[in-house]
Amino acid sequence: MAGLVSAISLMGQNQLLYGNIFNQNGENLIGATVQWEDSGEGTVSDENGEFWLARRPDTAWLLVQYVGIEPSLVEVWPEEDSLFILVEEVVELNTVEVTAGAKDQYTSTLKTGNLEYVSSKELRKAPCCSLAESFETTGAVDVAIQDAVTSAKEVQMLGLRGVYTQMLLEKRPTLYGLATPLGLDFIPGTWIQGIQISKGSSTVQSGYGGAAGQINVELAKPWQDKPLFINAFGSTTERGELNVHLNHKWNDEWSSGVLLHGSTVRGEFDKNGDTFTDLPKKTSLIGLFRTFYRGEFLRSQLNLHVVSDERSSGQIAALLPDGTLPYTIQQQNDRAELFGKIGYLGLANDHSSIGFIYSLSRHKTANRFGLSEYTGTQNSAYANLVFSSAFANEDHKWNLGASYQYDDYKEMLDEEDLSRREKLPGVFAEYLYQPHVGEGFWNKIGVIAGARLDHHNRYGLLFTPRLNIKYNFDEETILRFSAGKAWRTAQVLSENLSVLASSRHLIFETELDIEEATNVGLNFTKNFDIGHKHLQLVIDAYHTRFEQQVVMDMEYEHGAVLFYNLDGRSRSNSLLVSLNYELLEGLDVKAIWKYNDVRIDYKDGFRQKPLHAPHRALLTVDYETPSENWMFNLNAQIVGSQRFADDHQVPAEFKDQFSGNTPVYTIFNAQVTRRFKNLELYAGGENLTDYRQEHAIIDFDNPFGEHFDAMQVWAPLVGARAYVGLRWWIE
Repeated sequence: MAGLVSAISLMGQNQLLYGNIFNQNGENLIGATVQWEDSGEGTVSDENGEFWLARRPDTAWLLVQYVGIEPSLVEVWPEEDSLFILVEEVVELNTVEVTAGAKDQYTSTLKTGNLEYVSSKELRKAPCCSLAESFETTGAVDVAIQDAVTSAKEVQMLGLRGVYTQMLLEKRPTLYGLATPLGLDFIPGTWIQGIQISKGSSTVQSGYGGAAGQINVELAKPWQDKPLFINAFGSTTERGELNVHLNHKWNDEWSSGVLLHGSTVRGEFDKNGDTFTDLPKKTSLIGLFRTFYRGEFLRSQLNLHVVSDERSSGQIAALLPDGTLPYTIQQQNDRAELFGKIGYLGLANDHSSIGFIYSLSRHKTANRFGLSEYTGTQNSAYANLVFSSAFANEDHKWNLGASYQYDDYKEMLDEEDLSRREKLPGVFAEYLYQPHVGEGFWNKIGVIAGARLDHHNRYGLLFTPRLNIKYNFDEETILRFSAGKAWRTAQVLSENLSVLASSRHLIFETELDIEEATNVGLNFTKNFDIGHKHLQLVIDAYHTRFEQQVVMDMEYEHGAVLFYNLDGRSRSNSLLVSLNYELLEGLDVKAIWKYNDVRIDYKDGFRQKPLHAPHRALLTVDYETPSENWMFNLNAQIVGSQRFADDHQVPAEFKDQFSGNTPVYTIFNAQVTRRFKNLELYAGGENLTDYRQEHAIIDFDNPFGEHFDAMQVWAPLVGARAYVGLRWWIE
């Protein structure tokens, strides 16, 4: 009993100060630096805008710093155990005036890793109806269409396919395996609170994947979201969407929320006259239930995410001219996922905490492409236990953890059984040196060094080392270096579902190995003040080399897609230059240029990857009136020339539009938003110049013949379209 009393007493003496930093729109400020002014001891706000510091026995001042904001001091009284710091144009908190000019999208100049933050306000500058449509104004990530008939999309980072980017939902791997083709559509845009894009090698806490980096999506929290929020959207493609958020804060500790989504596409369009619909019909119903407990020491959340998504596409006609049935595509995806977190902060050491992340999911898919049938069921479980502490102070931290991932795949392609089971236990350790930025060499550097050891039931032991180093010339100038390894097992069919939209047959030349890649990168970020306006310069340079890769080759053999293990070289060189400048009060201009040189040793030589644009550029212009009642957004996406896949055995009449290189093209999008007290009305247009790929399907007249191929997509298939929408809420 005496021991229990001592433990309780010790916990009481070591209470933590909790803080939450957010702006006038209720959006969390991620990566804000907070530190005690007299000692310099501090931390950085996390993905929820939250931080924890050891409480002070006397009145003290807390220094709050954030990119684009003048550093500010907040007086903290000894009896206070929590702070809610609102940052806006001019706001008084206790006796402190905080002036803000935070960007909706920025790269931190304080974090050791190369992180790009995208806020929910940035997402409202375009009709980001789903995660797949949330990167239109983001230069680090591209979204590519996989084929001409399914509308499946995937992200691309550092020139690499999205499967080499680890997708995280609140720090938990998700939307992989059978969910890969359409998974980005399963996270509605209004649910997203913010996105963190980590380029290159990053933390080992979430697994051994992510050769190109990680994308972590944070969802709206019930205690921060509106009690009632409604978003309605409609477009000229006969697309309609409704999102409803219902949230309730039961007391200081408990809060719950229900997020609902329904969308449909009913139109049949064939503007290029190839008899195939340009956009699939779709009905999608998605729901998420969330409940949170936020006690003094214990934090937990429980979530249930369900998806029902049905799509149909193919030839529009009921019968073909010769009386045969048309080529049609049917896709049904059903998903249920239970996930959550548990964290405990009341350990004897103020700097220590323990967290547990878990998930259970079941994904079922059924697809028919013409005469081919592809079905699958994936049952998955994930658990990750992390213990965090510090050696002497907040400057030196360490994380230890253990994880387990289980995936059971039941896959059938016609009569071929591709089922398998993967078991992956692992352990990891990570050291973080993150002092507050100040004078002296050791206050200018930061280090994150980590390693994990996993055991795959098919491939044995896998070692994953990673290193991130930064040097701050000052608080506005940073140079970063990163290096590390990544692994992944290829899910050949689900990750290349577009091959079924062709008459090609699949050839697996040998048993496929696990993929292994090494990524090395540099980042330079500098914030300038020019004429009292903020300018951010970002330069990224990354090199990814594959020691082993599963190569998809659709050029070597006519009528086939070959999958084989890499024999030779495969690499990606990526360069990005970004400028983000506040030209005038309320007028922001962003210009980004990217060069991605991706080459692979195919059977016929070391060649550039087909249908991949080495050069891309993005220009965005955003204006917000001084009253903040109006917002105007324009972006232009420039896509460079791409190499068509060679197929010399295809008859000449089918190759006229599919040989050589594609032209350079530009897509323009625009939106205007009118704000009222509890209402936003928005309207806009996409692909305003009506640029389309006129010929997207080889031999569309004979979809059951040997030359049919809908994989050669390099530009939009849907032309100019307009949309309107509203956002309404109750405070």
